[in-house]
Amino acid sequence: MLEAQPVQAVVTDAVLHDGDWRRVLEIVEQGRRRIEVVVCSRLGDPKLWLDVLEQGGYDVLVQPYQREEIKRIVEAAAARSYIRPPAQARSHKPNAARTAVAG
Repeated sequence: MLEAQPVQAVVTDAVLHDGDWRRVLEIVEQGRRRIEVVVCSRLGDPKLWLDVLEQGGYDVLVQPYQREEIKRIVEAAAARSYIRPPAQARSHKPNAARTAVAG
């Protein structure tokens, strides 16, 4: 499906009936295109946020969802998919994020 349509960002729930966001990230990584993954969660869990970033996801949206926040994050993720070189597709390790969660 990802190959059939021009997709720059995927939004997924953290927990799915047949897996979780990690499986979505694996599927995206198997493709040749740069696609950012945004994870949605019921809870604002710093550990989940850090895990998503370390695994190569773009960001986490937390309920209650605000239309403008969703729009801002998805647009930024889509824009990043265009400017990021393929070799860096899933290699960013957020040191600043780790410090923010630890501190």
